[in-house]
Amino acid sequence: MDQVTLVGNRIDDGRRFVERFAADGNPVHAAFWGKTAEEGLWFLYVATDLVDREGPAAAYRAVNASLRKLGEYWPHGSSIKVIGPSDPIAKDVLEVMTRYPARLATRLSGRSFGAVEFDQAYIYPSHFFTFAHPNPMTTEDIGREIFRLMNREGVFQQSRVFLKDGTSFDGAPFSIQIGSRKALEVHFIADGETAPRVVQLDEIASIA
Repeated sequence: MDQVTLVGNRIDDGRRFVERFAADGNPVHAAFWGKTAEEGLWFLYVATDLVDREGPAAAYRAVNASLRKLGEYWPHGSSIKVIGPSDPIAKDVLEVMTRYPARLATRLSGRSFGAVEFDQAYIYPSHFFTFAHPNPMTTEDIGREIFRLMNREGVFQQSRVFLKDGTSFDGAPFSIQIGSRKALEVHFIADGETAPRVVQLDEIASIA
């Protein structure tokens, strides 16, 4: 990977991992890519309760378990650093997330988190790893399920769609399109609604 600029495929890899890690039942408080001034290398920092509760070794075992599920999506597991939410780095990143809440990632340059100088940082929004519904699915899992439902033959059936904000509805997907903000949008025929319901793919927690 280019160690000067964080490229798009690594950004997507990080999102996939953070989603997978959280969906596997591991609590995540913050996740960000950071390139320190001292090392000059990009690392994905994940702030998780596992570090404080069970220790770093247990946290890395959980990381490896999630990586195995991703397979080829993550070829460089050594790029991940786990820290506790009480770590000074995590505290400063959480302060940024609180001060600048956003659905999109936050890019920063020349910032200190804790006592560490970062040349660049890319902070993921919390909706990537915060789920209001139990048994969440990753974006890839949801995408595969939507395509399966769209290609299903036979009697028309609706599924229960759970959103990350804790709400849900019954509907059947019939189209996936790229929206105005270049985000994937899923169009549903929703129960009791005359117009199609349009939901961004990353707003869906699971489909049952």
